[in-house]
Amino acid sequence: EETGCPIITDSLGYVECRVVGAVETGDHTVFVGEVISAGVHREGKQLSLEETGWQYGG
Repeated sequence: EETGCPIITDSLGYVECRVVGAVETGDHTVFVGEVISAGVHREGKQLSLEETGWQYGG
């Protein structure tokens, strides 16, 4: 089953979800999804939060 959403083909892979809920958390909304489909486009080195230099929290 597929949702029809666009899939970025120039990526390592993808997870396609259907939104089944939303939780308001301050100034953010956390969406809860049911996995419908997933796949791998190619092998490669994934991007991690640590490598971006971004920091969250205190």
